[in-house]
Amino acid sequence: MLEIRNYIESDREIIRTICKDTGRKSFQKTEKKRETLCYMFMDYYLDWEPENVFVATYDGVPCGYIVCSTNKELFQQKMKEIYIPKLFKYSWVLGVFTKICASTSKKLDNMFNGGGFHINVDDKHQGLKIGPKLLTTLGRHLKDKGHKYIYLVTQNRKTRGYGFYMHFGFEEAKKMAGGTLALTFDLDKVEEKEQKLGLNVKNK
Repeated sequence: MLEIRNYIESDREIIRTICKDTGRKSFQKTEKKRETLCYMFMDYYLDWEPENVFVATYDGVPCGYIVCSTNKELFQQKMKEIYIPKLFKYSWVLGVFTKICASTSKKLDNMFNGGGFHINVDDKHQGLKIGPKLLTTLGRHLKDKGHKYIYLVTQNRKTRGYGFYMHFGFEEAKKMAGGTLALTFDLDKVEEKEQKLGLNVKNK
């Protein structure tokens, strides 16, 4: 049985492993490089804003997650103090990349009154509409906090993710540096998504 629920501490290593396993092949060469994926996309949220982390479970075992920050100042502070320095120790390129991403996130937070997110589902559980259910759960959570949008930046229109997000209901909002695109989803539409997906979200 599939359920979406709040993150609990015992999920930590399982969802960090999902983050590492679903990274690009170039990150799979060593465990140290796999760990950098968590520095970039996962650890801040688990350490500082676990209330904004939701986990998909199948028969009680985590199989996907979505994370988001609603504290702009804390996110910028901790990324600068902790996670970006960890990345610079491993790779100058990854450090610069993550620094740029954090700066872009700050601009988009201010522009769209929303939250950027990171989402992943393990390979074994693709095709079960887990991604849409996680997105809708986060959307309801953020709307209840007074936010207007959820957003992300995608590389271009040719990526698989672009099609998924546009089908869900995201819209192109702004062209970014390097030809990337900011996509936003209006949280006024989240109730309609909840009804279509028949969500069953369990809270702590």
